[in-house]
Amino acid sequence: MNNTNHTVGALAAILLAGCGGEPSTEQAAATKADHLYVDSSTIWSRLHIPVCFENAADYNANGRGWVKDAVTATWQANSKLVFTGWGKCASDADGIRILIEDSDDPPSASDLGRDLDGEEDGISLNFTFHNWNSSCADPAVREMCVKSIAVHEFGHALGFAHEQNRDDTPAHCDEAQGSDGDTTVGSWDSHSVMNYCNPVWNNGGVLSSTDIRGLQAYYGHPNAANLRIAAVNLGQDKIYTFRGGLLSRLDADDGVMDSGYPASISGNWDNWPSSWGSDGIDAALRWNGSTAYFFRDDEYVRIDIASKSVVGSPKKTATHWGGWPTSWTSVDAALDWGNGKFYFFRGDKYLRYDYATDQVDVAPRSISSYWPGLFSANIDSAFNRGNGKAYFMKGNSYDRVDIDDGEHDVDGGYPANIVGNWPGVLF
Repeated sequence: MNNTNHTVGALAAILLAGCGGEPSTEQAAATKADHLYVDSSTIWSRLHIPVCFENAADYNANGRGWVKDAVTATWQANSKLVFTGWGKCASDADGIRILIEDSDDPPSASDLGRDLDGEEDGISLNFTFHNWNSSCADPAVREMCVKSIAVHEFGHALGFAHEQNRDDTPAHCDEAQGSDGDTTVGSWDSHSVMNYCNPVWNNGGVLSSTDIRGLQAYYGHPNAANLRIAAVNLGQDKIYTFRGGLLSRLDADDGVMDSGYPASISGNWDNWPSSWGSDGIDAALRWNGSTAYFFRDDEYVRIDIASKSVVGSPKKTATHWGGWPTSWTSVDAALDWGNGKFYFFRGDKYLRYDYATDQVDVAPRSISSYWPGLFSANIDSAFNRGNGKAYFMKGNSYDRVDIDDGEHDVDGGYPANIVGNWPGVLF
């Protein structure tokens, strides 16, 4: 098998127990941590991905429907992805192109992620199984087989390599095959739909809880609008992004998530206040080389950066931040401009805080009056990358502003998509 062929493996029989439904209690208990193997360079740079079948016809309509149902109920339902089309491929079609064939070879994806974009016969799927894995030809399991295989192959189409290719794969799982990823999400997951050594074949077409965590690290959370989101550059060339109770750490130079993330916020910061619960923070700000502040509702905590610990207990922002407007009972985003000035955003307003005087020195005013072209309201997060650019995230998009030119206007070509451009930013 060459290095770009991502097959579901040669299977002697279908493991019926647990297939096609929810994982058993034992399986669920084994999938609470976060795991996946990702080729971050192949993450799609758009969330709406066309899908088509090279040889769609009336006789394979049922199988095509099974594929669509399985993919939309897994990869799409648990992220911001939307798969569109699902009809017959035009000769110049882009997106994911699927060939339906009953051959001696197992179903496969010829590349990972966006490298499949517009590739003819990029994925091959089998609907009848007369020549390969004849156990799936049994009418009692054929639909399950088609759906389980489709979920696995679409994992490759989203940029996820085989779990068993990871360096930390146990010795008992000697099934390495296909291209490797470049980022590991958590520890090795025996129950991933991308793992040949899963005791249930393709996990019955059901994403493990850890598959979902990895998916949402790259393609967003479907309910992100209802979650707390923040970001901050804490120095040492690391950017932290937060969504709900999770955080992601990215390399400031290449903008790619480090291996081992996402992880829980409370589990990564000692002395996390119990009163803040586990559903995240609203904003984060690096104050200087040793101290940062996290904000939640009308409170804040001080962070010792070196020890990654919360110092003391939450305090009221309006009481301890000089000149803080009492009407500002929460903040959407916070940003260190790098010159002793800090900007806070709430709704359609911003205020500026001065490091030297420890006071608000610009009272709340409209964002659009000072930041030409920037998102005019409800910014999710912001951070200074350390390269002369500030980044502002909102929904699925981000703006970039030049810090040094003094104009505060958005660079040309923005907003741009977060997905694919910031692999691992939580949005």
